[in-house]
Amino acid sequence: MNKSRHSLLPAVILSGIILCVSIDHAPAQEIALTPIEANEVARGYRADALKLKPVVNDKNETLGRINDFIFGKDGNIYAVLAVGDYTGLSDHLIAVPFRSLKLDDRSGNIVLSGTSRDALQKLPIYVSQR
Repeated sequence: MNKSRHSLLPAVILSGIILCVSIDHAPAQEIALTPIEANEVARGYRADALKLKPVVNDKNETLGRINDFIFGKDGNIYAVLAVGDYTGLSDHLIAVPFRSLKLDDRSGNIVLSGTSRDALQKLPIYVSQR
């Protein structure tokens, strides 16, 4: 029985070496920002600066506030909005695509056009998976 184990050992080791050598490693990808992109990034907003900011509609009615951000595996970014009572006790969390928000520099508001607080409260509740 020991002979059969020892006779297979060289074959197993050789197979492992062949597999390791034949694995094709992907080349490293360089990431660089051009000066234009770097300037655009510098003019942007930090997530912490937007968190807890009020969100209003196009009629300047307060809808809620930004509670968090979700970075989807699909590359999309979502803003989690707390809609409801400002005591924080009965907030209704919803997720909306970040691209649907407008960051208005003049007013300092974050605008979600074409909706109301009532409409947002009818959306499904966002529940974090992690």
